Formats: sequence, structure tokens, C-alpha cells
Amino acid sequence: MVSSSQQALAVWAVLVVPFVLLALFLWTRDGLTARFVAAYWFAPVVLTFVGALPAPWHAVPG
Repeated sequence: MVSSSQQALAVWAVLVVPFVLLALFLWTRDGLTARFVAAYWFAPVVLTFVGALPAPWHAVPG
């Protein structure tokens, strides 16, 4: 059975890993802008705020 912390880690890993890869790609080509970062993270932040996504700090033990 999957615990809530494992679920939160999985959800945020699916969001963070592609972002890091895209950001590195754009950064090497001088294309990484604040507009890209804001556009990428807008939906996850809003969905976390309304409770549809688990908060990433819930995955941290302790």
C-alpha cells in the first residue's frame, strides 16, 4: 500500500524532473525566462493551494 508521503513524492517527482530537464535545456540555449518558470509552475501551485495536489512538505519526514 502506498503511503501519503510516497504519493506526494511521486506526484512532485513527476512535476520536478521534467521541469529540471526543460530548464537545463533552455538555460544552455539562453532561453530560460521567468515567464517559462511562471507558466510551468502556475497550475501545480494553484492545484496545491486548493488541495487537489498533495503539498510537497507533507512528504518530508519529521
